[in-house]
This record gives sequence, C-alpha cells and structure tokens, in this order.
Amino acid sequence: MKFKLFLTCILCCITPLITLHPLEEIRVCLSKSNSLDPLYLGKITCSDGSFSDSYLTQLRSVLRFDMHHNGEAEVIPYHPDKEKALATAADSFHAAKWRAWGITYAVQVEVKEQSLFLSCYSSHNSSLKKFTPVKLSGVLSQDRKLLHRLSDHLFKALWDKPGIASSKILYAMKVQKQQKVISEIWCCDFDGGNAVQLTHENNYCITPVFLSSGSNQFLYVSYQYGVPKICIAPLSGGKGQKILDLKGNQLLPAVSPQKDQIAFISDASGRADLFIAPISKEGRETSKPLQLFSYPRSTQASPTFSPDGTQIAFVSDKEGMPCIYLIPSSYQTKRQSPILLSKKNRENSCPAWSPDGTKLAYSSKTDGVRQIWIYDFNSREEWQLTDGPTHKENPAWAPNSTHLVFNSTDGHSSELYLVNLNQPETIKITSGEGVKHYPAWVGK
Repeated sequence: MKFKLFLTCILCCITPLITLHPLEEIRVCLSKSNSLDPLYLGKITCSDGSFSDSYLTQLRSVLRFDMHHNGEAEVIPYHPDKEKALATAADSFHAAKWRAWGITYAVQVEVKEQSLFLSCYSSHNSSLKKFTPVKLSGVLSQDRKLLHRLSDHLFKALWDKPGIASSKILYAMKVQKQQKVISEIWCCDFDGGNAVQLTHENNYCITPVFLSSGSNQFLYVSYQYGVPKICIAPLSGGKGQKILDLKGNQLLPAVSPQKDQIAFISDASGRADLFIAPISKEGRETSKPLQLFSYPRSTQASPTFSPDGTQIAFVSDKEGMPCIYLIPSSYQTKRQSPILLSKKNRENSCPAWSPDGTKLAYSSKTDGVRQIWIYDFNSREEWQLTDGPTHKENPAWAPNSTHLVFNSTDGHSSELYLVNLNQPETIKITSGEGVKHYPAWVGK
C-alpha cells in the first residue's frame, strides 16, 4: 500500500479529469538578467500571390516562436518604420539605422514562386546572410517542419550552436472515454505543434523516455499486462513490447546517456527499490536486472543519470520525506550510502539531470505549491525557477541544457510549458482536451 501511495505522490498519476479552464500565471525567477540580442522579424511578403495573407501570417508565427524562444534572441514588436526599412531596397540593411533602433539582427522574409527566402542582416558587423530557399507546400503541418529547420540553420549561423526548433517532445495524455480512463503516448514539435499519437493501446501508458537516435525508439510504462511494465516502441508508431523479464511492477525508466543501461523502480523484492539493467542498442535486456539501492521501510522513485553515466539522482523517503539523493550507478555488493542533494524543502520529486551535467531540475513543494527548482552542481546551491499558485511537475531538459519543458496542473487541467534559463517567461505549448504530463525531450 505504501508503494502505491508514495508513487501517486511522486508520479501524480491520478490527476482529476475535470472541465479545462485557463491556468493561473506562472512566473519565472532568474537570479540574473541575461542579455538577449534584439531581433526584428519583418512581415512575410508575397509579390506573386502564391499564398494568402492569412497563411503567410501563420508561417511568420512559426518563425517568430522559434526565434523569440531560442534562448539567445528577443523578437522586437512590429513597427511600421522598421517594416518600411525592410521593404525599401536602399535602406533594408542600413547599419546606422538599425543600430539606432537598437536592433542587432534584422530578418527579411519573402515568398516567390512558392519558395520562402530568408535573409538576416547583422548590424553588429554589417554582414548579410542569405539562406537556402525553402519550397513550401501550402500545408502548415509540413511547412512548419521546414521552418523549424530553417530556424535552426539561422541559430547556428548567428550563435554557432545547435538549435532546438526541430526537436521533438514526448508526453503522456490522459482522457476519459466513457467509463474508462486511458492514457496514450504522444509526440509534438518543441512549440507544441504537429501533435501525433504514438501508442494505441486503449489502456494506460505513461512516463515516456527517448532511447536513442540510432534506434529511433522510446521506452514507456504500460499497464497492458495488468501491472505496470516497461515497454519499447518506435517513434513512427506501432505496438510496444515488454523489455524486462522481471516480476512485479516496473516504473519510471531512465536511459543512460551511453544508451547501455536503464534505471527504474520495481517492487520485485517486496518494496519500491531502485534497479538497474544493461540493455542493447535496440533497448533489449542483455542480462539480469540488479537491485541498486534499497532501504528498510522506504520507497525509491524517479531515477535520472548523470551525463557520464557514473551517477544516478533519485528520490527516496528513507528519512521520512521524499528527497533527492545521489548514488553511483555501478552495482556494489555492499549497500551504498546516497548523498542528500535537496535540502531547502522537505518534499521533492522528479529530478532531471541537464545534458551538460551542471544542473539538476526537480519539483519541490514550496509554501504548499510544487515549483520547479534547480540544483547547481558548480555552486552547490538550490534556487527556485518558477513561482505562482499552480503546481509544476516533471521537468525535462532540452539537448542544449538551456530549455526545460514541464507540466503544470491546478487540479482541473494539466498542460505543457516551455521555459529557458535566459528569459523570465514561460509559454504554454499545449491546450485542449486531455491531461498532458510526463514530458520528455527527444534528444541525441
């Protein structure tokens, strides 16, 4: 019984299915002000009428989202003088004018013969970069993928780092169907668009985690076997298959960055303990799972690997309240002594290690509300990222270690939110029917 009650607290699996209504404001608390490059994105022009104005507006919205939430730029609001400067060939990229406006980058976009042409001018060094034209289809779901890639090309050209506009997010969505509550795994773009259902079990599927780009598969927990088991399925869709031959419940899988082992929680030994199992590149069990940590009258949950795969952060209530601990990921015959990380608050859950290894994001009850917190391994300090009256849970890092996605729930709804550590704002990327939770970024 304790196992089920504790995991209900950690997983928050039983979210009420009540009529959706808007969430309260979510605030972001940043310790310092980060300097973002002012970027002006002009209206998309089309001289030959190959696409309607409304469609061009939709395309610009996709580009604006990508550029404004890339963690390096701030898109400046529309202004007729700047539009005029972009539209006038002689003044389009006049350095002194754009510098006077405080604009670092000016982006001009036009459509001709169903192709989109993008040029970016830097007022800092008076350079002009023209990108390979994108052939448009007129179907937004297809064209937005092309624009995400174009945004990543722009990001790489300006800041010499990989962008995340083309990345994907996995999540579980729970709905009420007649008298049955079901949950399936979905996938969407990083802005919430192009949502696609991946599992079709008509059962209960939760906590997806990406396996590897080589296998193009993901792990998740399925109740199709009567009790929760860890399954594997392709991102292209298809029936999932159980990967472990272990009795009892298996929950909360985490994949090592080296893709050679998984950590998970199982009650095979009688209580919810931390296990580890070696896996093949295809995600199959290669030898018997091993119990990594157990403690009398306690429950473990939510493992996450360090980037080098040598450590695991996880949740345990071994001292009475759920806190986050660190433990080596290698199996030892002698019981290991975890190191306590979360000390500022008494109730912590769902840790996620950043890919660059410098931070751990987690949910922590703060003045009665679950907020997203960050543990900084360099300073060894904890700091609060989010504020506001609604609960925030299940943070997951983007491959760039700057962006986070998490779900917020107020008891009436649960949606996914995007935030980056350089901007004091969040953006809701999902809406509509269903409880969306357990987001996981599709990484490398």
